[in-house]
Amino acid sequence: MEITTHPLGERCTLVLNGRLDANWSDHVGQAIEAAIRSGQHHLELDFQEVRYVSSAGLRVLIKYFKQLRSARGSLRVVRPTDEATAILNLSGLASLLTAPATAAAASATPDDAPESWQDDGVHFQRHQLSVDARLTLQAVGQPDRFGSGTLDGEAATILRCEPDVIALGLGGFGSSAEDVRPRLGESLTVAGAAVALPTDGSSVPDYQVTEADLVPTLSLAYGLIGRGRFRHLLRFEASAAPRGVLALSSLIETAFRTSGADAVGFALLAETAGVVGATLRRSPADAGGKSPWDFPSIRDWLSFTTERTDERSLVLATGFAVRHPDPDRAAFFRPLGADGSPQAHCHAAVFPYRPLPKGRLDLPEAVAALMATDSAQTVLHLLTDDRPFEGLGETDLMRGACWVAPLDTHSPAP
Repeated sequence: MEITTHPLGERCTLVLNGRLDANWSDHVGQAIEAAIRSGQHHLELDFQEVRYVSSAGLRVLIKYFKQLRSARGSLRVVRPTDEATAILNLSGLASLLTAPATAAAASATPDDAPESWQDDGVHFQRHQLSVDARLTLQAVGQPDRFGSGTLDGEAATILRCEPDVIALGLGGFGSSAEDVRPRLGESLTVAGAAVALPTDGSSVPDYQVTEADLVPTLSLAYGLIGRGRFRHLLRFEASAAPRGVLALSSLIETAFRTSGADAVGFALLAETAGVVGATLRRSPADAGGKSPWDFPSIRDWLSFTTERTDERSLVLATGFAVRHPDPDRAAFFRPLGADGSPQAHCHAAVFPYRPLPKGRLDLPEAVAALMATDSAQTVLHLLTDDRPFEGLGETDLMRGACWVAPLDTHSPAP
């Protein structure tokens, strides 16, 4: 089979010539996936030269039809041959796959129209969510105790993961502090959902989501908690940037500027070109007073990314960034960019790739849809590797959505 791709604005046509059978279905799927990953969400498959479609071919069409529909996109078959039309009719799929594409969404009214601009090839849109919204920061626990080997988790904070909470830290799920201690690991909370990576050897992220009256609870040995609402939504597309990516630190600098604040809290849902970070391999309760930072034992405690991982995956992240952290909370922040600014603390759950809807997104709906269809592959504390020559740099993003609010960092400790 021959497959040629013809992008035209927001619509892309794939011209197929040959048999869409088991031998070629994967190749067609790869061509569709490549178009979606390039940012095309409205696809037309030209079937003028397709005279046979097997069940394997139909399965590929339905897979990407559903995937694009969930992203507010479309996939349709155009100019089908009589043979292809007969197969589509007999399978009951003709009404789905050959129907005219509907408008993606009603255009925004002038009052709701986002502000748009370009910055070094990255296209940004800012959607106003709430004029006066902000987050209040609460720091719990003592991160310095991890370095001294005395973070046992006995005084953990039990966090109810309400929809207006974002949080991160070393935490876990369980019925009591004693139950959680052997599993304390990287965790994050956003929009009524929580994800944690246990350190009990399973290496499989666990999660809880809000269901009716069930609200997730997370036990935090230490961490940062933000409560409140987001002020605006930043959409970004980096395909025209010099490297085709947007560094996480650059996104945070944009969040500083657009929010007019030197401290922000954020939630991020984005397609990534590579994640750089670390995960905890053992619970800090096992340290017994010995520092996990000591060499060579640090290799038993922490797993660092030695090469760019999870390329072309989807990340759900929460974080807090400040230009100048308060002295009593400085231990919670580390430089995120190579030049030492901004100071940030960010955790990310990595999911299999799926296209994101364009335009304005509702955070709770987006998180609920993600959790309902996919499971996190890992959870990382995002870092910058600025070693000369061999350093990996930082996490790079291709396109996505970032919910941002100014952060009140002067709230009293609990």
